[in-house]
Amino acid sequence: MSIDTLNSLKSGRGLRRILVLGIGGAGCSIVARIAPRAPDGMEFAVMDCDFQTLETCTHIESRLDAGKGVTDGLSSGGDIETGRRCAEKAGKPIDMLLSGVDLLLVVVGLGGGFGGGAAPVVARVARNVGAQTLFFTVFPFKFEGGVVLGKAQNSLRRLRTYADAIIQMPNSRIQLDGDALLEDSMERAGRTLAAGVVGLWRLLTQTAGVCNLDFSTLHTLLRHCDATCRFSCAIATGDDRAAELVEMLRSHPLAEDGAVFENAPGMIVGITGGEDLRLSEVQQIVDGVSPENKECWIKMGVATDPAFTGRLAAIVLAAESWKEPLVEDTLSAISGRGELGGVLKSRSKAFGGAERTIWNGEDLDIPTYLRKKIKLPR
Repeated sequence: MSIDTLNSLKSGRGLRRILVLGIGGAGCSIVARIAPRAPDGMEFAVMDCDFQTLETCTHIESRLDAGKGVTDGLSSGGDIETGRRCAEKAGKPIDMLLSGVDLLLVVVGLGGGFGGGAAPVVARVARNVGAQTLFFTVFPFKFEGGVVLGKAQNSLRRLRTYADAIIQMPNSRIQLDGDALLEDSMERAGRTLAAGVVGLWRLLTQTAGVCNLDFSTLHTLLRHCDATCRFSCAIATGDDRAAELVEMLRSHPLAEDGAVFENAPGMIVGITGGEDLRLSEVQQIVDGVSPENKECWIKMGVATDPAFTGRLAAIVLAAESWKEPLVEDTLSAISGRGELGGVLKSRSKAFGGAERTIWNGEDLDIPTYLRKKIKLPR
């Protein structure tokens, strides 16, 4: 299906376009694992400067070679600046790829060259075209050394400037315990990420349910989580499946034995079951992951799918912090509402009632970070 067709369907029937994008070697590898087993309707793309990496993603049609004119098909050599230059040079193809996307789910490994350098550029382009962004970032192992970890932290700081939300996934937290085989460890990391990406996609695209979650709900969480959140997901079967599901959610590698839930100021809980889903099970799951804090912002979604008869699935997105967004929407900024609305009030008589400074269609009296929708560090 072409991009134009997708955009036509979206505008005509109120559908939302979700794109799953793998960036760099790690991101491409994980997305390539997800694509063959993904539900019908999921849209994938991969992006790298290394032509050999793109060639391995045989199940994905949209493969963006960002190395033309910079690395000419070779890798970035672990250099973040080279990765950034590749992405900047591929600005137009990236813009075309993201055109019409409502939600961009990105899988990227930080600490390398292309992924760490290109991710902030992609986040900026996505913000400019109006797409919400959620980044699943894989952090390096501690044994990879301080230089690599420093690169990852530096890339993360840059990424936070433009990304709506970032889920940090340290490799050490999602690997098997003990002397596990390398392939088994990589497979588990891929499954953990795949479950989160597919679970979130299913959460937002399911329409058959008594309490559906929509983009506006996710938008609220992303705008207030200060670019950091965690996720947990699980599937359970059997007579005591609700209790088992709660235990699996709380023991998820990223849930820190439930501590993430207990301290969350805001969360989204999505539950999927078959026609045998009971109200008591829904209540047990929500109660099992909800914090005791009565001021926690919680939104719940329940969907039914005949394919889940006998099974229960759930995904939880939990904010690590809850703050008023620094970047308001255009209407709020121009009307003077929001936390910095005072700088946008009409000019005082001290300026002689002069007209606002408009250049190339932009109001230069509005601070640059508001016009460019750049989030300032707190």
